[in-house]
Amino acid sequence: MEQGDFLVRLLPGMVQLADVHRLAGQQHDNLCGPYWIALLLRSRGFHQLTPEAVAQCAGSVLPTGDPKTWLPRTASSRQDYSVALPVAAGLSDAGTSCTGFNGGSLNAIGGAYTLVAIQAEWSAARVEVVLDLCRHPTWKAIPLCNLRTDRRWSASLPVSDAIAYLNGEPITSPAADWNVGHFLALAGIVEGYERSLILTCDTYPSFGWQGYHLQPADAIAQSLNRGDGNSGGILLFIATQDKEQVEQCIKAEEFAIEAWDNGSPSK
Repeated sequence: MEQGDFLVRLLPGMVQLADVHRLAGQQHDNLCGPYWIALLLRSRGFHQLTPEAVAQCAGSVLPTGDPKTWLPRTASSRQDYSVALPVAAGLSDAGTSCTGFNGGSLNAIGGAYTLVAIQAEWSAARVEVVLDLCRHPTWKAIPLCNLRTDRRWSASLPVSDAIAYLNGEPITSPAADWNVGHFLALAGIVEGYERSLILTCDTYPSFGWQGYHLQPADAIAQSLNRGDGNSGGILLFIATQDKEQVEQCIKAEEFAIEAWDNGSPSK
C-alpha cells in the first residue's frame, strides 16, 4: 500500500444491517442497547420487535431529568416511546444491563440469534482481534461495544485529520462529544499507509456520516475499560447455530466469555 492509499473493509454482517440502520433514524433517549438489538433482528428478517419492546424484555429503566445530561450536543431528545417503561430517580440508576438482552427479546424470535459476552483487559490489539473474528464470512457477527463515551474521539473528526492520521502524521485528537454509558457497533476498518481507524456505527445520524464515524482502536479500548467504576465489554450478535464454534475461537484468543456490570439495573 502506498502513501495516500486507503482500504475500507466492512464486516460481512454490516451488509445486511446498513439499510436498516439508515431507515431507523435516531434512537429513543436512553435505549441505545435495545435500539441495536431491534435493528439487528430486523436486518435478519424479524420485524415484530421494536426497541421499546426489546427494552421491556431487557428490563431497561429510563431516567428523569434534563435530556441535556444524557444527549450529545448534536442530537434532539426523542421520547415518543410506544410503551410505558420503568423510571428511575436519576441517570445513575437507569439504563440497560448487558445481561438483559439474552432473554425474552431473543427468545421471542425462536432463539435463532444470541449474544456472546466478551470481556478482556482491553487494548488496541484486543479490539482488532475481535474485528478479525467478525470477518468470518459465514458468521456475519456484529460486535456491540458497551463503553463509556468520554474516552473516545469526537465523531466530528475532520476528514483532513483522518487522512493525516492514516498516513502516520501527528494530529491533535478531538475531544469526546459527551460522557455517558453507551452501546455502538463496530462496522469495519479503514486501513491507511501507516495506521488504521475503526469505522463505528452509532445511534445518532448527526454523528459523522449519517451515524458512521472513525475511531482509533486505542480509543475504543480505553472506552471499553471505562475507568468510572463500572465495566464494559463487547456483545457479539451471532446466529445461535454458530455459537459453539464462535465461543471456541473466542476462548482460543484468551478472552473471557462472561457478562459484566455496566452499572445499570439488572432484570
